[in-house]
Amino acid sequence: MGNITHFRIDYTDVILQDYEDGKGKIIISNDDRDINLSYYWSCMGQGYNLSKFILQTDNGYLINKLGKRDGDGPINMKKTMAKVRKFIKEETDWVWYISPEGDRELRDELNRIQRQTSCSEEFISSMSNLDLHEYYCYEGEEVFRRMIFSLRSEPWYFIVNDPPLTNVWLSKFLPKLRDYLKKESEVTP
Repeated sequence: MGNITHFRIDYTDVILQDYEDGKGKIIISNDDRDINLSYYWSCMGQGYNLSKFILQTDNGYLINKLGKRDGDGPINMKKTMAKVRKFIKEETDWVWYISPEGDRELRDELNRIQRQTSCSEEFISSMSNLDLHEYYCYEGEEVFRRMIFSLRSEPWYFIVNDPPLTNVWLSKFLPKLRDYLKKESEVTP
């Protein structure tokens, strides 16, 4: 079963379970934020126990193992819509292909999507249903059609996510964990 160490930091239970040399599991359970994370390492390196391994490993690595994927974070609508607008600007000569009325309507529609969308699924639905054919002038019809097709058929490409809240919490918690482990290693011979 291995050596089990349990301690509490703030509202967080931490369980370290060392198995044979170079193998171990961590369990982190936070009462305040309802966060429960765990990870098992089958090979940390010869002579390492879990405490030593955590002390010598950086936050990015531990967050990658314990946390969520970056794409699982909440959508950042401001950055997402900035990416959409940049794409439109790069793909078309905005002024040449869009009439002044169409330009205003398109900007209003993009602003509405930005204000009224709160998650990736809503953004994908809004962009997939975006009706832009009335906004272009005939001189740039083909270029504008390709741009519209990209916006409607691959809206997920434009999504920019903020870091997952679990990962933000972990980035603040891991220094506290390391401080605790460092103090314990100084006390224990």
